[in-house]
Amino acid sequence: MKKIVTILGASLVFLSMAHDFAAAQNVAKITKYVIDVPPKFYVAYSGENKTDFSNGFLTGFGSGICFKSLNKDGSMEFFGITDRGPNGDGPNYEEEGKKSSAKFFPSPDFQPEIGVIRVKGDKAEVISTIGLKTSQGTKITGLPVPPGKVGATNEVALAEDMKQLGYDGNGLDTEGIARDGQGKFWVCDEYGPFLVQFDKQGKMLKKFAPGDGLPEILKNRIPNRGFEGIAVTPSGIVYGIIQSPLDMEGVTGKTARFTRIVKLDPKTGKTAMYAYPIDFDAYKKPKDAKIGDLYAISDTKLLVIEQGADKNKNLRNLIYEIDVNLATDLSDFRIEGKEPEFFSDPAKLGGLRFAEKKLICDLRAYGWQAEKCEGLTVLPDKKTLVVTNDNDFGMSIKVEDNEHVNAEVDQYTLLSTGSFLHKGKPAQPRISICPNGEADRYQQLWLIELDQPIS
Repeated sequence: MKKIVTILGASLVFLSMAHDFAAAQNVAKITKYVIDVPPKFYVAYSGENKTDFSNGFLTGFGSGICFKSLNKDGSMEFFGITDRGPNGDGPNYEEEGKKSSAKFFPSPDFQPEIGVIRVKGDKAEVISTIGLKTSQGTKITGLPVPPGKVGATNEVALAEDMKQLGYDGNGLDTEGIARDGQGKFWVCDEYGPFLVQFDKQGKMLKKFAPGDGLPEILKNRIPNRGFEGIAVTPSGIVYGIIQSPLDMEGVTGKTARFTRIVKLDPKTGKTAMYAYPIDFDAYKKPKDAKIGDLYAISDTKLLVIEQGADKNKNLRNLIYEIDVNLATDLSDFRIEGKEPEFFSDPAKLGGLRFAEKKLICDLRAYGWQAEKCEGLTVLPDKKTLVVTNDNDFGMSIKVEDNEHVNAEVDQYTLLSTGSFLHKGKPAQPRISICPNGEADRYQQLWLIELDQPIS
């Protein structure tokens, strides 16, 4: 794919769209790639819509990224990770009076993978993959965790024909990747949320879960908003960050001014938690804030992507530098006997020290068009940021219903008998998969050179 270099103050034509670039405080040059994925790495698909997906689904390795190597030929390589695989929002599901949310999994056997991405000259491409496996060596899938188990989201997994697919007790929705000093992979997950260590071949070594190596309070993550970013510091400390504020008692998703950063020392098992302050006033509600990824500069300093739609429905994709050195450890911190997420009044939160933050880069000021920036790392020069997006495997969900034009999939209920309701009345929608929007369909890789190294 074509490489495009943008010097600060210039303009760029990218994906047939022209953009003028506003100056950011310290960006000197941006180099942009669209990652080439050879067909052999596509996700196999044999469903009803082969016309649009004749080669299968375009695999996206942009749910997280970390640096691998600089090579003698001048190329560089990265590890990128997929999420749980091709999926899309389904209708509500009702069986024996019990309602659940649902997801479509058109390729339910998909195994989450780590891809090696090589950047050389004008080209960025995936050159190999590593499938993730359990400690026994069996393939992990992205299907939901069974109800009642840690990590369950109470989602029903559906095939295209609307039949249930079941669950996977080892299922992972992988969202971030980092490597430690021994070359082992650390992966974070949205289901549990889990922090998982894998060997170089993708075999699971250790899994940390709420109440089992991680603080139990993390089980209160919004479903599918668990860990979104992971980082390993030079000394081997592991950090994970929850995508959106915790939602306790159905209340704190509306009141919390922060999401939680978790610190784990793998050698001792000790943990701590810190408050990352979201841009609270920018959003209509706190859960509209979504973290993209995390990168460790030092044992206390990190980079984080914060994104989401603001009050005016404008998308934000911002990179901040944060420091937890003076932040309060939330492990035993309470206000009037309650977790601080219950309070939105700054006066009530006066005794809580948040992580300090400062803006490094506003990606949309430089023409970023994708909704989600989910991968972040830094080159060895310590001044070049690397970001990438989640392409959702190039697919989305389409609803066709002559009786209910422009209806959304979540307005329907699928009964266990196979019939549909729309707002309580019988309906006959056609729900199918389709290609997603062009701005999100392909995985981009941006190299953002700052004018000063990150301290």
